Amino acid sequence: MTNTLNNNLGLLKNPFSKFSAEEEIEYHNEIFYEPNFYQTLLDDLKSGTSRFILGQRGHGKSSIIHKLKNDLEKSQILTIIIDRFDEISLENNKIELLNLILQEFVTKYTLFLNKNKAYLKKLNKEDKEVLCLLIKLFFKPLTKSEYEERYENLKKIKTKNWFINLYNKIVKPTNSLIGTGILITSKLIAESLNLNSYETNTSYTDFLSEMDNINTSATSQERELIKSKRHLKELLNRLNRISKKTYYKSSVVLFDKVDEFQELNQDINKIANFTEDILTDTELLLQNDIAIAFSLWSEVKPILSKKVRFDKFKEIDISWRNSNMEPLIDKRILYFSGNTRTFSSLFEHQSDLENIISISNKSPRDLISCLSDIYDFQTSNDSSTVFESDSVSRGLIKFARRYDYLSMYPSRTGKNKDVISMINIILRTRKTNITIMDLNSTFNQKTRWSQTKIESMVKYKLLVEDSKLGNNGEKIYSVLDPKLIHLIKRSITNLENN
Repeated sequence: MTNTLNNNLGLLKNPFSKFSAEEEIEYHNEIFYEPNFYQTLLDDLKSGTSRFILGQRGHGKSSIIHKLKNDLEKSQILTIIIDRFDEISLENNKIELLNLILQEFVTKYTLFLNKNKAYLKKLNKEDKEVLCLLIKLFFKPLTKSEYEERYENLKKIKTKNWFINLYNKIVKPTNSLIGTGILITSKLIAESLNLNSYETNTSYTDFLSEMDNINTSATSQERELIKSKRHLKELLNRLNRISKKTYYKSSVVLFDKVDEFQELNQDINKIANFTEDILTDTELLLQNDIAIAFSLWSEVKPILSKKVRFDKFKEIDISWRNSNMEPLIDKRILYFSGNTRTFSSLFEHQSDLENIISISNKSPRDLISCLSDIYDFQTSNDSSTVFESDSVSRGLIKFARRYDYLSMYPSRTGKNKDVISMINIILRTRKTNITIMDLNSTFNQKTRWSQTKIESMVKYKLLVEDSKLGNNGEKIYSVLDPKLIHLIKRSITNLENN
């Protein structure tokens, strides 16, 4: 059924089945719509200048992070994305985050060297000693499948046959073990890079005054380094200098999805506390040749701005206009149609297109998600060459009713589930401009109850107080979310499954 619809719409496949940059890595560059600030942001990071990337959820922060990674790597910048925080403490976590940064950098760089061993010749004895220490302290054990996935994503100069030869040489596994979850460890990496020969009675002068023979496991003395902020930052600088001697020009850390860390429960105070320790380290953010781009939910900024120096580090605000939405989605439609269809050509009436853009509320993710619902309804008539108005109408209602409102409205108390009940109260009034008397009469309640409800709705930005008063001098509150406005106009009085 979907194949028939795709053929009639002139599409190679459904363009609206995936909503995140991570799912679209294969063709992300082809569908990426470049915002006005993108080239400036890219140039800043290349030059070692740290930046904050602020935006609402669904506005494309992760998409920009992945595009930055791709473009930075093309420019020989050692680039990592930090978007998993499972083992990081919720507060006072700078040392843990520095360790995580070094783990990702060391693992990526050593895998690069394994793929391109010729670059080792550019390192002197001291560099190799430090590199050996870094590998022992920070190289992340990987399964064979994890290793090969990372390996294939690196700039390819040589083949990966070294792994099979190395593993057979050291542990001589049976053939059946090669395909299992065996670990590529710092020992294997050190053997492959022939770094064990540098494990002699040598001191790492910048970090340790004296040390014994080094083996493939770090000594207790060496492990003290990972507990010191100063030493961790110096190790980060040393790694950057070593990488610049080989292939890379500088290093960039891209932080993403902090607000989606499950342990933070979408609580903006918890998110602020989680990020505060590292974002207040001006020395780290100002390091030469190591830039940090931190992607943040814009709702968190007012809390962080009390301590974080946003004035010192230029912030990039990811905000879109309705006029951006059509050219943005056109990139996707052109890709999935082989440059034969545009967004506007897929609809019977211009008003359908305008309603879709309006309800998407300047959010690229919401636009794609809304079109996904419309596509699903259109499959009931797969002979059409456009999205019919009936499918659009039903899709818009479906999208607005099943929308994940909880994820979009920040919690300041850790309990934002009352957002759904507030939305249903708004819908029950059947009005887009609401007064306290409207709540009194709709729910047969007293003024105090209605006033408290409206105050909560204003707090969550569901309503905004109008500058004009009503005919009787009463305050008027306007509904902000175009999804709710659409449901009210369609006489829908409750959200789906509520």
